[in-house]
Amino acid sequence: MRDERKFKEVIHTIKGAEKDKDKFCKAAGIERQPMSKDCLQLILDRIALYLGMILMFAFFYMLFGR
Repeated sequence: MRDERKFKEVIHTIKGAEKDKDKFCKAAGIERQPMSKDCLQLILDRIALYLGMILMFAFFYMLFGR
């Protein structure tokens, strides 16, 4: 299935969604806050760990699997 929307329509939709998110947060009485550096660091560390495990498995599979 191919999306027939043009690039400008997609950008307009995304910007509209951002405005809706801001309206929802104002109505709920909360503020949107950026992700903390600690949380970002934790996520990136986990990604690096999982990627390392996958690459290590692939290395040993190629070394001993055949």
